Amino acid sequence: MKQVNVLHDQEGTKVFQDKHGRTFFTLEENSSVIVLAKDGDELILIEQFRKPVDSNVIQLPGGGVEKGEDLEDAARREFLEETGYICGSLHYLGNLHAASWRSNEITHVFYTEEVGENINQQLEVHESSIKVLRINAEDCLQLVKDNKIHDSELCYALLQVVLRRYI
Repeated sequence: MKQVNVLHDQEGTKVFQDKHGRTFFTLEENSSVIVLAKDGDELILIEQFRKPVDSNVIQLPGGGVEKGEDLEDAARREFLEETGYICGSLHYLGNLHAASWRSNEITHVFYTEEVGENINQQLEVHESSIKVLRINAEDCLQLVKDNKIHDSELCYALLQVVLRRYI
């Protein structure tokens, strides 16, 4: 008896179903990056509609790492594309498996307090609904505490900066 069935296999993405009927997927290029940026007392976040949860989600700017791309270069590129801001030095906070039961994706987390000028977003077609938010850092922590922010990557990044006393 098969333990896992392949439901879909296309362009580096495979979708599987295990013997219990649960689905998961693997990505050939499975690294992504996010950036938690603090500008003064404010965090620069994004909000965008996410179809799997059928709602707008407050999260960190970020995205996929292109083949052969350096993680820090990818983080700078994604931060600029999604927020329009240039960032200075980045501090690596670690990585996480945001949904290890669902995907093999590894998210690498960066932090900066060096936010430069805004030269406008450079959104990809599928990102047209991204809205840039500036939220006071203490207010953001309260939103997590009040269960109003649900994004695991944002929560992980906030935990890391609190533990390191950046906030």
